[in-house]
Amino acid sequence: MKNIELLNICYKFLNRFIIADQLIELLENIDKQKFSKKEVEKIDNFINEIKKIADSIPNKEDEYVKAKRESIKNSIKRLENVPESLDFIQNSLSNLKKDLEREMDSHERWLAITNYITKNEYFDSCFDSLDDYEMLEFIAQNIKAPFPPKFSQRDFDRLIKAGKEHDEREWLWRLAFNYDDSGLDNSEIVNYFIEKKDGYYLTELISAIGEYLDIDSLIDKINDKELIEYVIEQKNIVNAFVTDEHINKLKDKLNKIEKDT
Repeated sequence: MKNIELLNICYKFLNRFIIADQLIELLENIDKQKFSKKEVEKIDNFINEIKKIADSIPNKEDEYVKAKRESIKNSIKRLENVPESLDFIQNSLSNLKKDLEREMDSHERWLAITNYITKNEYFDSCFDSLDDYEMLEFIAQNIKAPFPPKFSQRDFDRLIKAGKEHDEREWLWRLAFNYDDSGLDNSEIVNYFIEKKDGYYLTELISAIGEYLDIDSLIDKINDKELIEYVIEQKNIVNAFVTDEHINKLKDKLNKIEKDT
């Protein structure tokens, strides 16, 4: 896990949570005592090259920055108009307001440094050194990061497996949210929440990424009395994706369970 700090700092920059000046400052303050002399040399070279790129490109508010700020303002307005706000909406709203206030690098500066980082051999080796559980934890540091690492379905399934083995439900929820529109199949996360009879994370997941879930199949799989009751109670929260027909189907299941007991 000694590489996780460097990776987290770099991904904060890649996802535009920090600017180049902050990236450099944070990298320079990494505790290098846990690294070998050769690794320290690689880190120092990594930082120096980033400095050179940052110094060579003046930072100014370009069209990208203006458009980004306008997009953030529009997103804030939309979320503020949501009548019943879930935790993830409130968290998203808070993060958006912070995004609006923070400094931004010009697109040219950000892109040049991003290209250097993502194509750097040492950075790749740090990334490859993480095991599946460490990788899952790394991704779970953020909710809906703009540029999460790219995975194949096989890689994604390994992360889900690691999360299930350690019962990391929050991390699995964040994993699904970060990759909602990636085309990756997250049905195993849905199945796990149902298996664990966890209504909270199941309804949070539906509310967050319901358009990418097979809701019909999901409803068919819910057979636990308490879980059915919880989903029905949360119908106003999940109603963007769970229809009255779905709720009635759950009510029929509930009636059957009560008759049989």
